[in-house]
Amino acid sequence: MVEKPAPSVAPDAPAATVDAAAPAAAVVTPAPDVSHDVALTLLASNEIKSYVVAAVVLSAVPLPLVDIAGIAAIQLRMIQKLSQLYGKPFSSSLGSSLQGALLGTFGGLGGGLAIGSLVKVVPGIGWALSAATMPIAAGASTYAIGKVFVRHYEEGGSLFDLDAGKFKAFAREQYEKGKELARSAKREAKDAKDAAAA
Repeated sequence: MVEKPAPSVAPDAPAATVDAAAPAAAVVTPAPDVSHDVALTLLASNEIKSYVVAAVVLSAVPLPLVDIAGIAAIQLRMIQKLSQLYGKPFSSSLGSSLQGALLGTFGGLGGGLAIGSLVKVVPGIGWALSAATMPIAAGASTYAIGKVFVRHYEEGGSLFDLDAGKFKAFAREQYEKGKELARSAKREAKDAKDAAAA
């Protein structure tokens, strides 16, 4: 009996699966290409939206700087969940560092969030000013950070090779898109609060 050599596979070719129930001459089906999996992209978008809502709601915490710490934790958890979803390794210290670098691409947003948080100590006007700006900034930045990670992962990158500077224009574009989502989440949270009070 003459053995046939195994077919060669390119090193960057996607993995394949074999149907175990098929006869010996099983057909090898290529595994889906994760970078173009629409279902995965939709799952990631839903994850991002849920974290945007959480950031918007948390920004209403009346304690200065507690809201900032909570928003940072929400964003870091989102990065971790997106990493898991895309099968990428995660490091909280590196994720936190990249999160800060991406916030820097929004032109002083980090400082603006801190000021928006600190202004809550001013009775009356401080709380009103913070309530008008913090939810939008928190939600939009969360959305943009999530979208950057999704884009990077779908291009085959990992947490360890993300260059925040490369995504500066994309992050700003996503921040603007995220503002509308954050406004919507803010309205829904207000409506839910009003309905609960009635």
